[in-house]
Amino acid sequence: MSNQKVVTVILLGVALSVLVGWGTPPIEMKLNLAPKSETVYKVVTGFSGNVNFIQPSINKTKESHKSGTLGMVFKQRVESVDQQGNAVVNITIKQLSYFSETLKGVVADFNSLREKDKSDPLMKLIGASYKIRISPRGTVKVLDASAARSILKEGSAAAVATGLFSDEEIARRHQVMALFDADKADKYVSEKDRQKKIKADSSRKKSDSKTSKAVKKGLCEKGNQWSSLAASPTGMIMPKSFDKAYTLTDLKKQDNQMIAVIDMNAVPSSKRADKQEKESTIGASASKFLIDDKDNYTGKMIFNLTTGEIQSYQELLVEKVAVVPREEQKSDSDKDSDQVAMGFTYLYSIKKVN
Repeated sequence: MSNQKVVTVILLGVALSVLVGWGTPPIEMKLNLAPKSETVYKVVTGFSGNVNFIQPSINKTKESHKSGTLGMVFKQRVESVDQQGNAVVNITIKQLSYFSETLKGVVADFNSLREKDKSDPLMKLIGASYKIRISPRGTVKVLDASAARSILKEGSAAAVATGLFSDEEIARRHQVMALFDADKADKYVSEKDRQKKIKADSSRKKSDSKTSKAVKKGLCEKGNQWSSLAASPTGMIMPKSFDKAYTLTDLKKQDNQMIAVIDMNAVPSSKRADKQEKESTIGASASKFLIDDKDNYTGKMIFNLTTGEIQSYQELLVEKVAVVPREEQKSDSDKDSDQVAMGFTYLYSIKKVN
């Protein structure tokens, strides 16, 4: 073979590698954390609950309100990654904020960036660390949070820390539920179908089929859909299980990286999710009351398919419940029935800072 032909074959091989290998996003939408990598995220969780007891007969309304928001900026350092892609990650708190109020007024208001809060006991949590394991599918297991849990032992600040460092809250803060069942997306191109296409295309060379061996479960496609069963957030007025439906609505290139946009829309499910709260006392009284329960549960994730990292993810649940007596429960003197109007809002947001 002449030198010119050898060079031509080499260049063709390089071109195929770029087109088939380097230019495509990861095969599955999953976390692909790199050992020793460091990333900073800001996470915010919040809720609010309102109850209005309306009594038209005496022209009186009783109100109740409670809300809370917790914000954290943390550094995520990947210590190691095993052959299955499970990453051991060390989390260090860099900034912290906490706000709580009731109808009577503010209960707690802390922000580690404010000078006047430097003497607050919660400042001791800045620099606190804990260790978790994150799977490629976004599930989280707490490995060690003992040091962080031992920092505050007394007072209201200790109560905040207890909730902050519980296994349940740590998992909720760092897990990526949108990835739990992403491998079940109904538009993934299977390896079997891909091989059939390659064999059917007589113009493809044998070297092309070798490159296809890197494809195990198919490439991400716009329009991919999958779903996960999840329990409602703690504090919901009418606890229930939700079927969270995810749709890959957009694929785009930014700075030579492939970015996926995933929308989430959740609807109540007849199936019961793990750790689902018990039915509310309101639901148990449905025989005596008419209950109008409406909720809107949506979310959006921006995912970097090239690096296997989350850019941002947000969920928002808004619930409205109205309760009035059934006709047979009303007395003759009831012209305008008493009623209860309730509302609940839940927010989860995480965003990559750098």
